[in-house]
Amino acid sequence: MSLEIIGGRLLSPFFGGSVYVWGSIISVFLIALSTGYYLGGVAADRKPSMAFLSGYIAVSGLLILFIPLLVFPLAQFAFSLGLGNFGALFVGMLLFFLPSLGLGMVSPYIIKLGMKESSRLGNLVGKFYAVSTIGSILGTLATTFVLIPWFGIKHIIFSLGIILVLLAAAILILQQLLPQGILAICLLGLSLFGIALADPIVAESSQNAGLIYEKETMYNNISVEDDGELRYLVFNDTEQSVINKYKFGEHVWPYTKLMDAAMQYYRPDAKKVLVIGVGGGTVINGILAQKKDIDIDAVDIDPEVINVAHKYFDMPYSPRLHTAAADGRSFLRDKKNQYDVIMVDAYNRLSIPFHLTTREFFDEVAAALKQGGIVVFNIVSSIEGDYSPFFKSLLLTSKQVFPEFRVFQAEFDDPTEMDNLILVSSRDKLPSSGQLAGRPEYKGNIDLSEAILLTDDYAPVETLALKIMSDVTVD
Repeated sequence: MSLEIIGGRLLSPFFGGSVYVWGSIISVFLIALSTGYYLGGVAADRKPSMAFLSGYIAVSGLLILFIPLLVFPLAQFAFSLGLGNFGALFVGMLLFFLPSLGLGMVSPYIIKLGMKESSRLGNLVGKFYAVSTIGSILGTLATTFVLIPWFGIKHIIFSLGIILVLLAAAILILQQLLPQGILAICLLGLSLFGIALADPIVAESSQNAGLIYEKETMYNNISVEDDGELRYLVFNDTEQSVINKYKFGEHVWPYTKLMDAAMQYYRPDAKKVLVIGVGGGTVINGILAQKKDIDIDAVDIDPEVINVAHKYFDMPYSPRLHTAAADGRSFLRDKKNQYDVIMVDAYNRLSIPFHLTTREFFDEVAAALKQGGIVVFNIVSSIEGDYSPFFKSLLLTSKQVFPEFRVFQAEFDDPTEMDNLILVSSRDKLPSSGQLAGRPEYKGNIDLSEAILLTDDYAPVETLALKIMSDVTVD
């Protein structure tokens, strides 16, 4: 179970944290384990020996060691084949099938070997599955609440592989099979040495002088990197925020400037603002720098993101700023506050929280807005073309609750270019701004005939944003 959870996290930077990734991982492990149970049963009847049992454990451990080394080239290969949502299944099968198959073969071997010493087969099998299930529960909890928050994914995988090989070696030595035990240890040493030489990630990390902070959390692999006067916040190898270290509140990226400008133009009298998705706090810092009489609630599901924004991105500890580590939708439902402006900046290029895109979510947002209130969305998509399905479906859905809207492209004039789209929505009449932060309002007709109404029951955001996720990963 530990490897299964780690597998999902390992693939997330390439395929997102979508249902396709987790469905693929679960399927790969079920296929591998069921195959392993069958083959292990056949092998155990033919050759029930501790040496073979140890061999399956050792080989599985050695295969696990190479998983971090192979994930990047295999993911790139999958995208080059144009596999789409099946890419995670393809890569997961190549990475996890064989080691999981080997581990699956262990169970029938243990039962077969135990039968030699017990006439109470039912009791033996019951105890075995009870113990293995308890082990799976403990492994799941330990991986989720201890290992991932405190250690890097790669270190956890290496540890799993090393433990399995050492366990196999210990069994062999205890069975007085010393040469085989020594061989397992030697193979472990050679594998680790080869991985250390070949792993491009290790080499790249050692040469990245700009890296000043890195941590694996329950939700992200967070890093902070300096490049001259600029400082970047990176989630899962994708840049999320940037600041000029020497100019507090100055916007470096056009989209954050646009979000602030939208609030200033459409609700210049705003006193109470909610920001869903803190990132590096750049939007928040911009608002605080411009308005001295405003009160901001800032919500992010990852508490470490909030800590990083404070420590590395100058987001202040201020009586005007109230942060909360919570899911944005849960926060809206629980607090029942009223806001002049709600900003939604939670749609990651590799992971889109579907429950923040649905009609039901927009109903809850509307209930939290004061009369004349606005919602400002940052959406990585395009207005037309291959990248547009997600934006169009989100727009169609938001229009069910917020019939008034304005759209701005942060950087490009071509509506088919992938861009940060700033969508301003309201239940009340919105004036036409012409321009915000030097960017024109999009005046073209937006064809929503093929858009999908997103609901809590049906919101295939991973499919709608597949082209966006694929191109970001390939880049």
